[in-house]
Amino acid sequence: MSLPRFLASAFPGFEVIDLKEWLSEGRIEVHLRAQEDRPWRCHRCGEGLKPARAGSKYRARVEAMPVMGLRLFVHFWRERGACPGCRKLRAERIGWIAEETPHLAQDYAWWLGRLCEIAAVSRVAEMFGRDETSLWRLDLARMRRMLARYRIPEVSAISVDEVYARKKPKYAGESRDDRFFTVISDLNTHKVIWVSESRRRAALDQFFLLIGKEACEKIEVVATDQHDGYAASIAEHLPRATHVWDKFHLMQVFGDAVNEARKSLHDEQARGSLLAERTRGQYRFLFVKKATRRTGPERAHLDEVLSANREFTKLELIKERMLTFFDCQTEDEAKLVWAEVGDWIFQAGFQPLMRWYRSLEPHWNRLASYFRYRVTSALSEGINNVIKTLKRRAYGYKNMEYFRLKILQQCGYLNSRHIPHPGLLG
Repeated sequence: MSLPRFLASAFPGFEVIDLKEWLSEGRIEVHLRAQEDRPWRCHRCGEGLKPARAGSKYRARVEAMPVMGLRLFVHFWRERGACPGCRKLRAERIGWIAEETPHLAQDYAWWLGRLCEIAAVSRVAEMFGRDETSLWRLDLARMRRMLARYRIPEVSAISVDEVYARKKPKYAGESRDDRFFTVISDLNTHKVIWVSESRRRAALDQFFLLIGKEACEKIEVVATDQHDGYAASIAEHLPRATHVWDKFHLMQVFGDAVNEARKSLHDEQARGSLLAERTRGQYRFLFVKKATRRTGPERAHLDEVLSANREFTKLELIKERMLTFFDCQTEDEAKLVWAEVGDWIFQAGFQPLMRWYRSLEPHWNRLASYFRYRVTSALSEGINNVIKTLKRRAYGYKNMEYFRLKILQQCGYLNSRHIPHPGLLG
């Protein structure tokens, strides 16, 4: 029987003995016969198999890549032998069968896995007529294989942030902190390099222990929010690295304090007075908005409030001065702005802002670090948006391991762009 060369060499260790077409059913069958000189090894541990009792082979059917819109099924006898390593009866290892499932050829399983990188598993299963649960298991097994070979790259600058993973508790005694993921990203390559469960200190400790002490010493700067658990982990594992607080998180907390001060001033106004009406409701956002971003009507409205109450004028001056803090060119210039803002806050006596200032004053070094490295965790915030989109596409995840691996697949290195062929997994 004359066969195309690609088909004759597609199944190493076997020879094609028959080819059947079932066009009305949309399938092709290829029948194989094992070659006598093929390697005979355990499919689990790779040890050489020894002959077992009679009847130790079984009929196998493996689906391979479709051909011209027709499903391709490969039929052959698969041998079993005694494995000295496993001490069990094991099937022989066949190189062109997928590691993830014995029912698919390696190239077909890899192709389906690549499709699951760019589309939801349910959509891929629907398109190719496959069982959704089986395809999900294949995708999970494929990513596990990639993770087993994954080595966290060396980094010098990282960003750390948390992302909400699930709403409902999964385990008994679980706290809200356990329902987050800690996402570590490389600020130079803009890739996610690791994801840990929870936002506790232990989550970041896990990352530092995985990369080892030598790799930790090469990290120069870490950008995070003001989470105490992350700060404690960084202080222990990266004593020589610079810890930078993210400026966007800091300004968000400052904006909350300004709004609290606005509420206090509003409550001091006579109930039903014109000034009370103009400092609440839809107008509350004007008091935290940057002056240069206000519209004409907004500026006119605020000018009227400021002219009627000097306390609101003080609040506006403090807010505008603090908004220039991260625009400073040097640490010394920033120190002057910081001191000036503090003086104005305590002179005005705004309690929410005084509490905010006192909470940051002991940590001036972390504030000042921004002016040496100019890094933020904005990369992590952008990645968090990708993660939220990924979760919406899947209508949520029940399996947290799968969700973590999906994040590393979509935002990191566990994908076919960086591992283009299954042969690279060994």
